[in-house]
Amino acid sequence: MKTLIQISSILIILFITSCTPNETIEEIEVTEEITPKNVEIILTTTQPNFDEVVLSYYDFDDESWNYGPRQFVYDANGNPEPIIISLPDYKYKTIEGNAYRKNNWTSSLKVQIFIDDILVKEDEVFGTNLVYAQVFFDYTIEE
Repeated sequence: MKTLIQISSILIILFITSCTPNETIEEIEVTEEITPKNVEIILTTTQPNFDEVVLSYYDFDDESWNYGPRQFVYDANGNPEPIIISLPDYKYKTIEGNAYRKNNWTSSLKVQIFIDDILVKEDEVFGTNLVYAQVFFDYTIEE
């Protein structure tokens, strides 16, 4: 009886392996073609005097975060000029970053994202006595 069980087990294993296809399926790598675009990230403030933000954004070319303070510059009339981050021939699907003001001014901080000169995202926040103004510019580019 023991021999019959062993022979049956071997026959079952042989039957199962003979039914398994030996052909391997080739993996096809799907790559999505991304058309390079000109991207601009523009930060503006309504603060009438010295204003500085801490800015961070991911640079996919360098595979690193650019991080640090950026000071707004004011023209001769005291109007703030925008901080512009230009990313020409941007070939990635995602834009990631944020900026915040490290004080409790109530003036606005605004971010705009332009792709090929078309506004695709805009966010404006106001600080309070208790909360710093912070804007995020995480965006997925649609083809």
